[in-house]
Amino acid sequence: MKKLLLIACVITGGLISCTKQESSMPEGGIGYIKAKSENIDLTIKSMTTMSEGDSAAYRATYAEDVVFYDNTDTLTLDQNVSIFTNMKAKGATMKLDKIVDIKEMIYPVPNKDTLHYVLAYAWFTLTRGDKSTKVIINSVDQIENGKQVKEWLRYDSKKMNEILK
Repeated sequence: MKKLLLIACVITGGLISCTKQESSMPEGGIGYIKAKSENIDLTIKSMTTMSEGDSAAYRATYAEDVVFYDNTDTLTLDQNVSIFTNMKAKGATMKLDKIVDIKEMIYPVPNKDTLHYVLAYAWFTLTRGDKSTKVIINSVDQIENGKQVKEWLRYDSKKMNEILK
């Protein structure tokens, strides 16, 4: 009987040690990264609808009180959407060519909501008439409850301004 109990303990211990422990964080770890998620899909939808010129669908991916940190400017949702309206009025289009890298970073915060950020690195082509240029946009979207609540954007605005002259 003792041998049977000892064997059962060894087997149980072995199974427990082989079980994947997703909730444990490595020493010094503060979060984790996902390659696929609903939040990533939301960011892709936002970029795609912007590229298609669908301002209503684009707007729907954001919270009404979203804050955009567009290079060195801080914008509201209306101000951000007006950029695309102005581009369209000038006969310019912005096509999403490729999302080179996209991932979600998730930071569990004790006694608070978990923080979700989607980081993306994408190539766009801005075209107006016979002129076009490639623009790399780096974005970080903070997402809460299925909406983008903050967005940090970095890109070469010089190339965009040259097309829109």
